[in-house]
Amino acid sequence: MERRKFVVGLGALASGSAAAMGTGAFTAAELDDRTANIEVVNDSAGLIGLESGSTELVTDSGGSGGNELMIDFNPSGGGNGVNPDSTYQVGGLGEFDSGNIFDVPGVPTADPSAGEIAIDTDTSIESNHAFKVMNQTNSTKQIEVTYTPNENFPSGARLYLVAYYEEGDDDGNSSQEEGLVVGDVTDGDNPKAASIIFADQQYSDPVGSGDEFYVTIIVDVDEVESGTDLGGSLTVRAGSHDEFTNADAQT
Repeated sequence: MERRKFVVGLGALASGSAAAMGTGAFTAAELDDRTANIEVVNDSAGLIGLESGSTELVTDSGGSGGNELMIDFNPSGGGNGVNPDSTYQVGGLGEFDSGNIFDVPGVPTADPSAGEIAIDTDTSIESNHAFKVMNQTNSTKQIEVTYTPNENFPSGARLYLVAYYEEGDDDGNSSQEEGLVVGDVTDGDNPKAASIIFADQQYSDPVGSGDEFYVTIIVDVDEVESGTDLGGSLTVRAGSHDEFTNADAQT
């Protein structure tokens, strides 16, 4: 009588001369005890990190949990907001290309531009910024920052968020420098004016693994009435996202 040796493996039941059984030929399986590690951390420690600079007007202790980035021009130590007919700048713009700063935040360029409004274009934004955005994943990411105001800004009230990404292309394509503006100074349908975009798009580069970009805030108001609300909310989108702005569609 012929004797055959059968060997049982994880993938199939095999025989020396008989046909092997397919890898899916089992009735049921159970794989136990896989681990999911999902921890809620402070904004500064997240996969997409947000961290305040050295200013009392931006902190890492906002939100109901006291662990979110918060921009607050009503610091606990004193005043309750910005003055009418004034300009406030939080952070420097020292690394910006001397020409590009007058083109931020995009095409068409806001009038007045960030360069025309800025008080300080010498201090380093890397060492003196309102906050920074960090890609703390292991891969390159597209990142967009937008601002949604609580209510429509009145005429003469403007908010600029101006960003600098050192690792961006510095060959004159301005992909190191991005900005957004809220207010009456540009075409409201212009996505470049409405967001900071570091992405695979014209005049922009996505943010590499371990890289970060810095953001300076400029608030500029004319004779705006007391009690005017210029507050709002920041939204940071990363990776592939249905609502990610395609600025190329407008260029």
